[in-house]
Amino acid sequence: MKYFLKRSSDRIYKKDAWKESWYAFVPYQTNFGELCGFADDIVQPGKGFGMHPHQNMEISTIVLSGSQAHKDDTGSEGIVDENSVQTMSAGKGILHSEYNASNIHDFHSYQIWVYPKMNNVAPRHAKFVYQPQDKLNKLLLALSPDERNGSKQINQDAFFSLSLIEANTNISYAVHQKGNGVYIHCASGVVEIAGQHILAGDAIGVYETEIISILAHEAADLIFVEVPMERGITL
Repeated sequence: MKYFLKRSSDRIYKKDAWKESWYAFVPYQTNFGELCGFADDIVQPGKGFGMHPHQNMEISTIVLSGSQAHKDDTGSEGIVDENSVQTMSAGKGILHSEYNASNIHDFHSYQIWVYPKMNNVAPRHAKFVYQPQDKLNKLLLALSPDERNGSKQINQDAFFSLSLIEANTNISYAVHQKGNGVYIHCASGVVEIAGQHILAGDAIGVYETEIISILAHEAADLIFVEVPMERGITL
């Protein structure tokens, strides 16, 4: 097993008039295998991005709190809210907008970018919806390349999973595809992985292993992003 730590303080912090962001990876600059973007975003009420383009990128949003309204030029529009994961294949090109759907509350989410397996596919959206108990002390698969176990499709040999682990509980993560690595972000709580204490806002990238053991020292909310590692690691 090999690993690296990405402490919360190691992330790039950026604040503007309506949004705060902490970046663990920046597309086209840094990456963990096919994972090239991981932004922790807090958007002020009623604010967001107007119509803007993307191409050949898998962009997924995991909501921590609040709700986001989205619209694109394929005719797709809707709300992404708590207990849901939205994934978008930008493919051959898409224009979309995303705004905090509330005029009162902040919207807090993770936006995660993964390089696609196939370029120039037809653009599409999909939303995975779950209940909190679905991830309690176990792994809940939200995104996969083949929609296994009720997950939604991502255009990459990647697997996104969620888990809410009670204190003093152990779980194990089994890598879905040989050679993949797993980036594990701790949204809240404290866990121990590979002998390292991972606190809220911290992450660990684990690779060259098939099984990862996780012990929660405090109740912890975790996000797992498993990706092929052919591109290597650029921090």
